[in-house]
Amino acid sequence: MKQKIGTLIEEDIMKLAKRRAADEGRSLSDLIQDALVNYLNAGAASHKEREIAYHVFCERPLKLVPEQFRQVLDEDMWDR
Repeated sequence: MKQKIGTLIEEDIMKLAKRRAADEGRSLSDLIQDALVNYLNAGAASHKEREIAYHVFCERPLKLVPEQFRQVLDEDMWDR
């Protein structure tokens, strides 16, 4: 479900965004949503990186010393 928002954007940026949306034949809303999704996913791991992580952490036992294990548990991924 989409949610209506209100925000302030520089006039020249808005003109460029409207022009790009028109050139691509889509709504300004879709263009902004795609830009935001791309921005939010910029730090996300690629499919290959996730696959490697799966093999490293899920297919064989972890060999961590207790201090390393504690660091992993204490790390807050949302603070990045």
